[in-house]
Amino acid sequence: MRRLTREEIKSGGSAMPRIMNFHDQLIGCKFQRRILQSGKSNELNAPLLFESGARLLTQYDDEGNPGAAEWQVTDREGYLYHPIQVRDLVDHRVTDVGYFHDPENDQRHVIPYVEIAGIFLICCMTPHGGGVIYHDRPREDCWDIFCQFKPNI
Repeated sequence: MRRLTREEIKSGGSAMPRIMNFHDQLIGCKFQRRILQSGKSNELNAPLLFESGARLLTQYDDEGNPGAAEWQVTDREGYLYHPIQVRDLVDHRVTDVGYFHDPENDQRHVIPYVEIAGIFLICCMTPHGGGVIYHDRPREDCWDIFCQFKPNI
């Protein structure tokens, strides 16, 4: 697995440059907390809240099905980093957004991530590979998704 370059991401479809410009607005924002709602989410898939008011939610697919999707922390190479949990990254800033390329997966070619503090990546995963991250900014009444796509590489 490797991180896709911005050029590789943008070549994944005509909408990708616009989509990534939207997500780039997270860069520099401080991760404030997870939103735990009794009965609606658990620690593994609780929405993430940022100081700007932006929220990130796990989704199983591009159609918005919640399914079995959860947050996982990896290192910069995409390996699970068990000593650090999502809750440990609170109060740190987003330093990048992007995707890993998963060439071993025939259906889910990419894994979306949000890099925190230049070290750790919060990824959306499903039992079948990468998930989808729903990103909304309620204060601005706008949203988009870190979607699934097949990289043009």
